[in-house]
Amino acid sequence: MIQLEPISGIFKRERALQAIYPMRMLIVKEGKGFLCMNSGDYKLLDHRIFFIPEEGLVRLEGQIVSGYWLNFSSMLYAEFLLQHLDPLAKNLFLNLSFRDLEGTEFTKTYSLLHQLQKEIKAKKDMPFLAQYLSLFLGFTAGLDGYLAALTLDELQYVLRFRAILEQFYRQERAIQFYAEGMGMSPSKLNRFLDRVLGKSLAVLIKDRIMREAEELLRNSDYTVDEIAGILGFEQTVNFSTTFRRYKGMSVSQFSRLSL
Repeated sequence: MIQLEPISGIFKRERALQAIYPMRMLIVKEGKGFLCMNSGDYKLLDHRIFFIPEEGLVRLEGQIVSGYWLNFSSMLYAEFLLQHLDPLAKNLFLNLSFRDLEGTEFTKTYSLLHQLQKEIKAKKDMPFLAQYLSLFLGFTAGLDGYLAALTLDELQYVLRFRAILEQFYRQERAIQFYAEGMGMSPSKLNRFLDRVLGKSLAVLIKDRIMREAEELLRNSDYTVDEIAGILGFEQTVNFSTTFRRYKGMSVSQFSRLSL
């Protein structure tokens, strides 16, 4: 599902970089030369991050002193798209693009990559890695502006919270549960979430449940009763009422629009 490897050395364009998965990124810490694609040649510069489209071979001409080669599956990328409805997110890998990151921003990026490498080696489950990758892409692509102002420790806290939420949002609603998982008091967790995500725990849980409800209504054969049970509602009427308040339409209206 995901492959992350350090990359360094002198490269000739006759040899293409190998990738197991279709979504590809080259993160250059220090290097010079060119990244060569069918669409043209692009300069390798220090602190430059490339978002590489699925089609076309990737060739290098020059030297990379230090960097990372990252590739991952469309399945992991799908979680990023669910969390980022901005058209820029959908087009991120449509054509080759790149960003040049400033010193502190790139330092955080590289630290996140080191941690991601550890999580991959620890064989963390796919939902966790999907959350990590979504945060990493949002940060490096500049789509989550609020992340740029966070310290590295705060970024790690956001990641930990997202991973816990992703695992337990269907059955756990109590702030005490999430606070214990984060190693915080309930009041400190709510202050942290309000400051860095702009929402309370209750709202974040509801957002996640409703996003899953939309996905199940669009792309599954479950009945409304079954979906309500899957998402932790004791009664279907409670699910239907919550959905109407959240979306401004009934479950049946949403289902018809999704056909």
